[in-house]
Amino acid sequence: MVDRSMRRAAGSVAAFAVAAGFAVAAMPGMASAASGTVTWNDGNSKFTRTVSNTNPVPGDVVTVSTKFERTGIPVEYIYAVKDLHPACLTPVPGSAKMGGDQVQLDSITSPDWVRAQFSIVKYPVYPNISPQSQTFEIQYTVGVNCARDTPLPTSMNYSGSLGDGNYTDKGPAITVSSDAVSTTVLTDVSGAKINTPVTLEATVSPAAAGGTIQFKAGDQVLGDIPVNANGKATIVWTPGAAGSYTIGANFSGRTGVAASSTTKVVTVADNPTPTPTPTPKPSTGSFGF
Repeated sequence: MVDRSMRRAAGSVAAFAVAAGFAVAAMPGMASAASGTVTWNDGNSKFTRTVSNTNPVPGDVVTVSTKFERTGIPVEYIYAVKDLHPACLTPVPGSAKMGGDQVQLDSITSPDWVRAQFSIVKYPVYPNISPQSQTFEIQYTVGVNCARDTPLPTSMNYSGSLGDGNYTDKGPAITVSSDAVSTTVLTDVSGAKINTPVTLEATVSPAAAGGTIQFKAGDQVLGDIPVNANGKATIVWTPGAAGSYTIGANFSGRTGVAASSTTKVVTVADNPTPTPTPTPKPSTGSFGF
């Protein structure tokens, strides 16, 4: 208890960032996956926090871990860890671990933190014998509601046999990249006729698999078709009446790429029933009447 009390009274926190893998500033839509690590000491305790990807895009899963070490006596037992995270990150169920063991999160949580408690003798950290460290980790899914291109702080609090450690905005920060701009183009359609199948094709740029194209003819939804690796989706449409149709192609977006849409007017012509050829009368020879 003396060790923790001394550092609380002194109020000194020597923090320094480790340059290992911090993401450099990226242009919107140009996400660059890179881990980030920050380390600080508080008395004889050393903490190392790592975020597996500090520059994710919505839909990515990131792993956040905190490693606990002791640089001097006495031993410390970790009782509980509260991981502080941006509210737009959602914990992945079953992902919380302590010392490699899957652990349960407290039922009482907040949008911007989760907490796990442990047996008071389960996770010791020794300065000179094994185990010399314990690591708490959890995974989060990055939400579409995250602010873009803005550093979002992370940190942690914990309690142990030497007292409580409360830390604010230690990091590493997470900067969610803006979605790349997309364009959707419909292929020209010519020669469309009623009651005759016609193929509608839409192409998304940048091209890659993911997301869907919703095709529409006026207000009628024709279907939602997955976008293939070439950025294309097709559907067969059989118009039931002649006239001009506004064909819509709405791209849903995919991880890291924003949605987009387009329309094109397609003219459908009548397909008149051909006039039947008269059947010739049978010949009656020279005595025909």
